[in-house]
Amino acid sequence: MIDQVDVLDVLSHTDPADDPAWLEHRRRREAVEEATRCPHGLAIDLCGEMCGPEPPPDPSGGIDDVAWEALRCLVAGAPPDRLTDLQVLDVLEGAEHWVRRASALRMRSVALIAERHPAGSGAAPPGADPRAVQPVSRWLPDQVAIVLRVPRDHARSLIGQAQRFAQVLPETLAAWESGAIDQGAAEAISSSTLVLDDERARRVQAAVLPGAPEAHRRLLRDRLRRHIARVDPDGARERHERARSERRMSLSPGDDGMGSLWLGGTAAQVEASWQCVDRLARSLDDPCDDRTLDQKRVDLAHQLLQGTLTLTDVGTVRDALGADGAGTDEDGLLAAVARVLAAKPDPEEAVGRRPLIQVVVPLSTLMGGAAPAELVGHGPIPADLARALAAGGVWQRLVTDPLSGTVLDVGRTRYRPPVAMADHVRARDCTCRGPACSRRVRDLDHHRPWAGGDGRTSAENLFGLCRADHALKDAPGWQVLAGTDGSLTWVAPCGRRATTRPFDHRVFTDPLPDADDHDHDHDADAVVAPF
Repeated sequence: MIDQVDVLDVLSHTDPADDPAWLEHRRRREAVEEATRCPHGLAIDLCGEMCGPEPPPDPSGGIDDVAWEALRCLVAGAPPDRLTDLQVLDVLEGAEHWVRRASALRMRSVALIAERHPAGSGAAPPGADPRAVQPVSRWLPDQVAIVLRVPRDHARSLIGQAQRFAQVLPETLAAWESGAIDQGAAEAISSSTLVLDDERARRVQAAVLPGAPEAHRRLLRDRLRRHIARVDPDGARERHERARSERRMSLSPGDDGMGSLWLGGTAAQVEASWQCVDRLARSLDDPCDDRTLDQKRVDLAHQLLQGTLTLTDVGTVRDALGADGAGTDEDGLLAAVARVLAAKPDPEEAVGRRPLIQVVVPLSTLMGGAAPAELVGHGPIPADLARALAAGGVWQRLVTDPLSGTVLDVGRTRYRPPVAMADHVRARDCTCRGPACSRRVRDLDHHRPWAGGDGRTSAENLFGLCRADHALKDAPGWQVLAGTDGSLTWVAPCGRRATTRPFDHRVFTDPLPDADDHDHDHDADAVVAPF
């Protein structure tokens, strides 16, 4: 076992490669590891059984030697407080690799013992008298529960989940074991595909797994929903109708004299209601109103539900008149009322108009096909609902590149070019192009600043961002690099990178996978590229 004191002493050197003590320490560590451990920390006999003849990947994730030693110190309980900030980030990365592999090993172990003792069989519990044969279902959940210190029901659920990974989604479990994806991503693939039969679940897995390592959790779930709707459009329609029939409204008491009102509905209803309240709240531009935008939304929503929304009231007029309002003549009073009315929203303008809802629908769906559509900001919706929304809406043609899925043209000739260009960029990006972000686009940012003289107002120089990532782009130390393929690479001050790309519209234009094709796992063209 490595001496913690020696390790911390080694960490204090700025150039350990020149220190004889460091070299001796490394030699002793490598000798111990070679004799007792495989490269990712398992005992050699167990590693040979579980990892196979191929050497497992480097458990450090490629971090430098000093950070690797610090990571071992952390495991031993000694904080590496003498590391630089960059080395601490390396430790964080290495720890994440350990966590992923350890959690995957736990799942594999549960699957292994469940495979040895299938449901309906009988065996003696581990460590018990071999003659004490009992139904496995009576003791296996309890054995797992006591080892993991979890309730019996949780252990039973974990056994079922482990069996699903091993039998239905082995590629997901393998990616998890390699450290390419984390537990959350693996469980998202498993839980989202529960609504499908095993064959369709594998097809969705094959479609989303290649892009899963680079996708944050919400983006991965969005991709899962799209592919599930594509491989099972009939099931998606049935699930939508069932969920729609269960729509409801509920009240929850809160602390400190507050409460919550939960309102459910179809994605189109929810989006329309949000747009209505948001538009109304943003139209309140009274400089004397110190409420936040969220506070305005809540107040206006309650006023709309209660039927108490008014243009003005006596208190607001009194505030406009000021302290000496009692002696104001008729003209002054009318002028005050006019100022108040000017700061209030016009109900016909802010509420009476149909809210803007963006739905991307394949042409084949408009012509009666089964391919799902996309309600921007929510996800896939059934073909029937998409056709109903399109029937009462304003259509806008999107021309996409069949190879990359990127929007090439947005048809809306009645708009002036700047507005049409904004439409193009929003349709191309769909969501914020910031790192690990899937918020709505709020700002169209000039990648090369317009004020600098070389920042043209063109689709190639405009990118959709949320407010937070718009501010992050100009934060000290951050760099954002635009690629010729429309990609944006964000470079953090620590040197880590994250790349985002335009929305891939092939999810709408490519043909639906054949649900009866049993050779999809071996046909590269049968699986759509990760969207």
